[in-house]
Amino acid sequence: MQKKLIVLRYFVYGIEILIFYILQGTPNLIPEICGGKPVLLICTALTVAAFEKEVPALFFGLTCGVLCDLAISNTIGYFTIVITALCCLESIIFNSIMVKSFLNTMLYTFCSCVVAIGLYFVFFYIFKGYGNIVYYFVNHYISRIIYTFICIIPIYFLNMLIFTQVREKE
Repeated sequence: MQKKLIVLRYFVYGIEILIFYILQGTPNLIPEICGGKPVLLICTALTVAAFEKEVPALFFGLTCGVLCDLAISNTIGYFTIVITALCCLESIIFNSIMVKSFLNTMLYTFCSCVVAIGLYFVFFYIFKGYGNIVYYFVNHYISRIIYTFICIIPIYFLNMLIFTQVREKE
C-alpha cells in the first residue's frame, strides 16, 4: 500500500509538471510583467525537491530541466544541468542540514532562481557578446527572477498539500 501511494504522489507531481509546462509555453496566457515571464518549471522542481529525498528530487529536477530547455532555448543542456544540480543539492541540504520550513525553502529557492536565471543571462548573452546587456538584464531578467520567485509561493503550498496528503495515508 505504501509503494502505491508513493507512485501516486509521483504521478501527481508528473501531471503538475506537464500542466505547468503547458501553461508556461502557451502564448499570452501568463502576462508579462516588465518584460519577463515566470519560469514555472523551476518553481515546480525546487518545491518538489524541498519535500522529496535525493533521488526523486534529482529525477524531477532532470525532467523539469529538460522541459525548461525545450521551452526556453530549444536545446537540451543548460537548464537540465542547473536545475538537476540545484534540486539534488536542495534535497541533500533539507534532508541532512536545514529544517524544512517555508522560510528556508523561500530563501533557498530565491537564491536558486537568481543562480539559474542569472547564469543563463551570463552564458547566453554576456559570453556571446551582445550589446546593451545592462538594459536587457534590468528590463527582462530581473523581472523574470522576481516573477518566478513570487510564483514559487502558491506552488510550494500546492506541493506541500500533495506531499502531506499522501504522507498521512502512508
